[in-house]
Amino acid sequence: MKFLEFKKHFDEFNIITHQDIKNVFGELNPVQLSLWKQKGYLKSAKKGMYLLADNQIDKILMANELNDSYISLEFALSFYQIIPEIAQAITSVSNNRQEVVENDFGVFYYHKITPKLFTGFTLIQSVIKNNRVIKIAEPEKALFDLIYLRTDLKTRKDFKALRLNFDKIEIEKMSKYIKVIEAESIKKRFDNFLDYYNASI
Repeated sequence: MKFLEFKKHFDEFNIITHQDIKNVFGELNPVQLSLWKQKGYLKSAKKGMYLLADNQIDKILMANELNDSYISLEFALSFYQIIPEIAQAITSVSNNRQEVVENDFGVFYYHKITPKLFTGFTLIQSVIKNNRVIKIAEPEKALFDLIYLRTDLKTRKDFKALRLNFDKIEIEKMSKYIKVIEAESIKKRFDNFLDYYNASI
């Protein structure tokens, strides 16, 4: 296959996978792909995943594509202005596996969660890829995920240090997720968080 033909087929893609290539061309030529990377036509997003070097890339959409996941935790809380810090790395909750991916576009953290809690996300339009949507946790689920996954968040002091903007949170929306928690240590974290919340409002 020639690169111009390859580019024509995948020009609207954000990330191109091995399977995408096979679906179009019926074969995969690793040597050809490696050569195009050497020439600077392609960049590697992750093993088996590529992007066109001269295309505009949505790195938030990329986070969804690198792993079966939705944006959550610190990045989502920063996005919603629930925490004051601007998140540099993109944090996600995975239905697949926990991993860290680094490429030319940044660092992507994936935290594995139990399948019954892989929920509570919504879809937003990509500002770069007009035909694509991005999965991102709703505000309350992003906060739930943070407390659920961050074992260092235990006391009122820990929660106070987050400097949460409660005006942007409807705490009662978290209750349906809290109800399915079985681990006593995690239940205790949420009890402490709710005590802190009730004392703060």
